Amino acid sequence: MKKYAFNIGESPSWIPPKILMIMKLVIILMTIFLTKVSATGFAQRITLKENGTPLSVVLQNIRTQVGYDFVFDTKFLLNEKKVYINIEDAKLEDVLVDIFRGRKLTYTIKNKSIVIRPKIESFYERIVNEFFFIDVRGKVIDARNGQPLMGANINLKGSSRSVHTDKNGEFFFKNVDSGSSFNVSYIGFESQEVAIPQNRSLLVRMIASTSKLEEVQVIQTGYQTLKKTQLTGAYTSINRETYLQAIPTTGNIAENMEGRLAGLVLNINDSRGEFTNQGQFTIRGISTFQAIKKPLIVMDGYPTEIDVSSLNPYDIESITVLKDAAAAAIYGVRATNGVIVIVTKKGKIGKPIISFTSSLTIKPKTNYEKLKLLSGKGYIDYAHAVNLYNIEQDGISTDFYDSNNQAYLPLFKISDDLDKGRITQIEADKRMTELSTYDNMEDYKRLFLQNSFLQSYDLNISGGTENSSHYFGINHQDNKGSERFSSHKRMNLKYNGTFQFFKRFNLEVQSVYSNLKDNSSNIPDYLSFEPYQKFVDDQGKALPTFLQPYNYNFYGFGPDGSINTDRNQKNMDMGLYDVNYYPYQDMFESNNTTSSNIFHAQAKLTTRIFNGLNFEIGGVFERQIGEITNFASENSWETRLLLNYYAIKDPVSGQPVFQFPKGGVKKNTNQIINTHTLRAQLNYNKSFNENVHSFSFLLGAEQRELSSSSRLSTAFGYNEQTLTTQPVNLNFIGNRLQYSPGFIDELVPLDGSLRDQTYFYNYFGETYNSDRFVSVYANGDYTFDNRISVTGSLRVDQSNLFGKDPKFRYTPLWSTGVSWMLSEEQFLKDSEWINMLKVRFAGGYNGNIRNTGSNYSILSTSVNNYTPNSVIGYSVSSPPNSSLRWEKTLNLNGGIDFEILNRRVSGSIDYYIKNGKDLFASITRDPTGGFNSLVTNNASVQNRGLDISLVSRNIEVDQFKWQTQLTASFNKNEVKKLSIQFNSTNNFLRVLTPQNAVGYPMYSLFTMDYIGLNDQGHPMVKGENGEPIVINVFPVVDVPLDALHFSGVNMPKYTIGFNNHFTFGQFGLSALLMYYGGHSSIVAPPTVGGEGRPIEGTQNYWKKPGDEKNTDVPGFLPFNLRTEGYRYGTKFVRKLDFIALRTATLSYQLNSNIANKIGLRDAKVMLQISNPFKYVFSGNDIDPETLNFYNGNRGVSVLPSYSISFSTNF
Repeated sequence: MKKYAFNIGESPSWIPPKILMIMKLVIILMTIFLTKVSATGFAQRITLKENGTPLSVVLQNIRTQVGYDFVFDTKFLLNEKKVYINIEDAKLEDVLVDIFRGRKLTYTIKNKSIVIRPKIESFYERIVNEFFFIDVRGKVIDARNGQPLMGANINLKGSSRSVHTDKNGEFFFKNVDSGSSFNVSYIGFESQEVAIPQNRSLLVRMIASTSKLEEVQVIQTGYQTLKKTQLTGAYTSINRETYLQAIPTTGNIAENMEGRLAGLVLNINDSRGEFTNQGQFTIRGISTFQAIKKPLIVMDGYPTEIDVSSLNPYDIESITVLKDAAAAAIYGVRATNGVIVIVTKKGKIGKPIISFTSSLTIKPKTNYEKLKLLSGKGYIDYAHAVNLYNIEQDGISTDFYDSNNQAYLPLFKISDDLDKGRITQIEADKRMTELSTYDNMEDYKRLFLQNSFLQSYDLNISGGTENSSHYFGINHQDNKGSERFSSHKRMNLKYNGTFQFFKRFNLEVQSVYSNLKDNSSNIPDYLSFEPYQKFVDDQGKALPTFLQPYNYNFYGFGPDGSINTDRNQKNMDMGLYDVNYYPYQDMFESNNTTSSNIFHAQAKLTTRIFNGLNFEIGGVFERQIGEITNFASENSWETRLLLNYYAIKDPVSGQPVFQFPKGGVKKNTNQIINTHTLRAQLNYNKSFNENVHSFSFLLGAEQRELSSSSRLSTAFGYNEQTLTTQPVNLNFIGNRLQYSPGFIDELVPLDGSLRDQTYFYNYFGETYNSDRFVSVYANGDYTFDNRISVTGSLRVDQSNLFGKDPKFRYTPLWSTGVSWMLSEEQFLKDSEWINMLKVRFAGGYNGNIRNTGSNYSILSTSVNNYTPNSVIGYSVSSPPNSSLRWEKTLNLNGGIDFEILNRRVSGSIDYYIKNGKDLFASITRDPTGGFNSLVTNNASVQNRGLDISLVSRNIEVDQFKWQTQLTASFNKNEVKKLSIQFNSTNNFLRVLTPQNAVGYPMYSLFTMDYIGLNDQGHPMVKGENGEPIVINVFPVVDVPLDALHFSGVNMPKYTIGFNNHFTFGQFGLSALLMYYGGHSSIVAPPTVGGEGRPIEGTQNYWKKPGDEKNTDVPGFLPFNLRTEGYRYGTKFVRKLDFIALRTATLSYQLNSNIANKIGLRDAKVMLQISNPFKYVFSGNDIDPETLNFYNGNRGVSVLPSYSISFSTNF
């Protein structure tokens, strides 16, 4: 056994006997002389101020002060918790009692030696500790003055049970495992872990700690870490505990941010297709028309181009949103849309801890109920009426189609046979009943869809010493999508290390690798089929559709270009490919794969120059390598059409000669994105006169470059087995002026046509783009007496986006702010119900960029293969504009932060104004110059709004606890200046898309005042002076511009998150309610002749005079009359306000005794249901999250999902 002692007093054997005798005599004389001292030595006084100091170091400090020796086995102290004590002029006995309280060690004092041994429990104690629970009382005080601390949090380690101290600093815990320990925390003090003493009474002395205050009450801006008391800007943040109250079912961190960060709004509906530019969320509205709309993402201090959906959700430590200029201006031209700062997990000092989390989510197949599709007899009757109308108006018949080699629907034959008298009404009804009794929805779901299974496995290990810490994590996502053969797999590896050396240097390194792979097949759109269309026969063999779907590569193939069975069979007999479309077979003949490899590496070296001043230098490098592969086999419909299209007739035999090689077609798109940021920065933090004056200042420079490239290539005649391709004459591609199909009369009906709609760049192409930025920045903060703070920041950005002239390249951006801690003033300091109250005011400029314009002409290239020898052509995609400059947004913010009622209620309220000016927008231009419009800085937009964040501890009784979080975001947007308003020549067409006009919100919805049908079944709207008109294109009858009605906006103006968290013993329950409101949309009414499947109500169309009194649905219209006045009528605008229960999560923390017996710690099981309930105020027949904002078509419902998760530590 290795022993350790401080001056035990043993005699070394090498001392000579005479010298040893003299020493003993001296000791005897000193003992006699110092008898008085020895008798009173135990009464010596000790002063200790230890803040997380190892026990061995504390014992050494005690020995130094009183001279007592300590004897112990070193292994006894290996796992002992550190010492937190602040005591002055105390007795040695009292100090020892305090230090050894709650430890499994005991001590005995022999003369001037203190022997430390493990505490031995009696048999009875072991029985009690193993099988019984006890009640514990305690008191928490300020170690500096002994004052009780009211509102301190006492958490039973390894469970969700916690209580708070009362006004006397006291607490009481019932039914506690005697071997447990408590985590005690209080704002501004070091957290402590204390064991339960034998007397079951705790006295916890809390140590004030600046470092702990910064850990709990700080905001990470990316450039620096600031105390919340220093902040003058608007921010909001969530920690890991709040973030993981719900299971991140899809593996996308955005879903767990919803409703928890005031001012941040998820873009819940992407029917406008803006996720590419706008991202998954917005912060305080949109302030630009054509520039970047995404918020800037900052990860561990540096901007990142990595999409947040690829991050490991279990690596997240905290998320902070910087919303105004004072908070975000230091990021310069990318900060207009706000900044999201993500901090990931790092290693912690202590022995290694292994954490494991696994989750499984199940989501059922798509539900088409909300589409309100017309089906069964209703659909057959309606389609039959359409057939009879077309037969009468156009003179078409099955005889005509047969002579034209053209295919037609089975129902059309019934209608035509009845019209021509070939069958009786009874026979027609019988045949139509047979069609109506089959509906293919269930077969479609069985053949093409599947239940979604989302699996996640996360394993990480962290630990370290005072000189180095490490964190390594691995996460695997294995998701099966809702369509057959669709999947998403993701692997994340992360390492984070911190190293401290030479006492002055600190090195932080981080590396992340992510591999993502998405697979899918060509799944047909259910709405493109007749409801009586069968996909397979009784033996499971694939069946062709009655008509071909539309084909976008080759115009002419499609419903009207479908040949009949006889013609198709003759084509196959002569050697052409079958042109029929087999949706079930095609699913197996094509696949699409998207794979990405993402590398992220960063490092930062910090050195302390002198107290308060340090210098840091660092950088980040990111590389994203992506590949998109689209493969269509030789048997796929697309490839069969391509081979047939380019086939020519053999002049002798008349047989087809295929000019494109037989085999599959494989497209590969390779993408590379490289990003690097280099930064050097000086930081100065200093306090004077006992923290009366505090200064914080930073000065830095940054260089950033983003480059992206892509390359598209196509292999023809590709063989998956041999991995070979065959040569092809590329001059055919897109050469519709020089080439005509050799079998045009055989491939489409006789009166049909065929034309190649593709271009060379659809198969081959390459792009490259590079953006470079150089910036210098400074930020300063002064705080007086922890009451008043003044901040300021300045940043100057230079970029290559606006040419070579420096006057176009530079833009200075600045911010300033002030905050006043009112609760520290004498008139509020003694308030019993106001614990903290701070007011803030800030203002400044953020910026934005657009990289598609310059003061030089921007050219685009293309291959012109219309000529015998292909040539490269150039076109001006953007004309020169010497007046282009940066967009700027003036950001003003005023807010209050508060904690009241013994800190039971806390929150913040912010009011903001964002004035975007010099925004990029188009103006008209003389078309003789080659362009009829030009992008300039001519527009301005204002956003005003309110952000509210509230947290309340509603009930805290014994084992029951109820906490509520409320976030609210209100935004009003208005276009203040814009050159070109309304984007269409005809007023009635301006209702088709969202419009931008001065005095209205961006992307406003305009509609017409539909007033019903006339006696001919034609839709009428109010025209000039309110008189009824029918919109006509020949002759032109249009509505005046002032007859258009503003009907709201598609994007929500109000967002409220209401999150409740309950704990009872070891159980927890949380539920997140979301409210989205203030937005509207057209909901498409039943329309005769509309695209896709008709919906319920279409059968009630106008048929004869007098019907206009009972229906709003127009009948069959002449070609020159338009239905926009009906389809986009104000009466069909619906408010989209809704409430949704996003998640309901039940958790259970395993009993620590049970968990420890099986080698687990902090083991937890969670059950969750997502999206189980939604209430739409205007009617639950629509889902605002899937409604198509452009045409008002209904979307499928957001389905609930069911999850289970298990997590533990080892």
